[in-house]
Amino acid sequence: MKTDSTNTALPATGRRYWRSLDELSDTPEFKQWVEREFPAGASELTDEVSRRHFVKIMAASFALAGLGVMGTGCRRPEEKLEPLGQQPSDYIYGKPEYYATSMPTRNGAIPLVAKSYDGRPIKVEGNALFPGGNGGTDRYAQASILNLYDPDRAKRFTHAGRKVSRDEAMSFLADLSKKFSANQGEGLAFLAESSTSPSRARLQKIIADKYPKAQWFTADAIDTGIHQRAATQAFGLPVCPQFNFDRAKVILSLDCDFLGGEDDGHNHIARFAKSRKVENGGISRLYAVESLFTLTGAAADHRLRVAAGLAGPIAAAIWALVTGTTPSMPAGVDPKWISECAKDLVAQGGSALVVAGQRQPLEVHLLAYAINSALGAIGNTVALVPAVVTTGADIKSFNAGSVDTLVILGGNPAYNLNWTAKPKTMVRLGYYEDETAAAADWNFPLAHYLESWGDATTSDGTVVSVQPLIQPLFGGMTELEFLARVAGETQTNP
Repeated sequence: MKTDSTNTALPATGRRYWRSLDELSDTPEFKQWVEREFPAGASELTDEVSRRHFVKIMAASFALAGLGVMGTGCRRPEEKLEPLGQQPSDYIYGKPEYYATSMPTRNGAIPLVAKSYDGRPIKVEGNALFPGGNGGTDRYAQASILNLYDPDRAKRFTHAGRKVSRDEAMSFLADLSKKFSANQGEGLAFLAESSTSPSRARLQKIIADKYPKAQWFTADAIDTGIHQRAATQAFGLPVCPQFNFDRAKVILSLDCDFLGGEDDGHNHIARFAKSRKVENGGISRLYAVESLFTLTGAAADHRLRVAAGLAGPIAAAIWALVTGTTPSMPAGVDPKWISECAKDLVAQGGSALVVAGQRQPLEVHLLAYAINSALGAIGNTVALVPAVVTTGADIKSFNAGSVDTLVILGGNPAYNLNWTAKPKTMVRLGYYEDETAAAADWNFPLAHYLESWGDATTSDGTVVSVQPLIQPLFGGMTELEFLARVAGETQTNP
């Protein structure tokens, strides 16, 4: 059957819908709507088709705006580019700039070159021009740039958990200085992390002279100073060991992850890599005794997995074999592995190297130095450099009952040290609002090293500067400024 295609006009009944933008734009309702930036009653979607109608109207307005008709909608916020008050010499917008600085660590510093775009540091790399440096970094230095922009860092000055102004916080430090100046610092105590900064040592001496009755304690979450203490005890001088992996032909690691988490890792990695190149005189052999699977163990030629407590007995057995005495082989350990390792160490003599990890007790470190001495490695693969002597009582002697005001510099001792007693007043300078910040009466935000002026000493004893690339993002204070204010000093010149 043939279909009749003739259009038959039907009477218009019910709601009438527009079929094109032209038809819609010609209605008086829409003309009235476009004259206003926001339609009245747009938030009152009362009937079942109003939402659909509202979306269609908005789409039509955007389309009409593209056709040259006055359109409306949400506008971007106006932003104005303003020139610098003083244009730096040879400055070009968008061109990266590089600045030499260094990242302080607990027992040294890493010389760095920081890359900055328009005043924002975005990348750090090792400073290849630093004398004796290798242009390398470690994972902590690479992650430090992210720490600068960490949204969880401390951003405010607080008193009893309440935000206060910077002026009020500075006024409190001034009153604190006046209070203890009157009684020579009786009841005042400081708890700080380890540091190699000469400027902090100078301020610490100023504080000791001004507050002779004050106490200074040093505590770290990880005991990274074990190498220095062991070397000082072994050789009777305040020295710090420098391990020359690049000179070593055979290396024994006693639970020492020198390629991963050990301090001065940026130097260890570069020197060890150099010892594994044929063009540098042959490939070194690495023996690793460890309880965890580490980066050093992954790179080892011979890896012995044992409990952490067996590192000492294995070191004692190797020392006996090196010195020609009868060893006492630890139970559960393959004696052949120990004897072959000792034979390899003796064959290389002064070109061998034994290192103990910071997780091991002092006795294991002393055994490692004894083996190195017997092999003749001291002065070759183990260099002894003058140590930066830090003063401060052991935290074990801390008595909260005798302390009126405790000043905490960095760290999170309320979590790491498991506080059981609280002084009358606790003042804390820290990078995060963590457990210690919650327990403190006053909390001051700590500035990042890329926001700070300062100095530090590298592992070989070289003093390096720390210069900022950016103003403190959240008004934080450096440790030097904080200590200077507590000491009543108006200026600090690192």
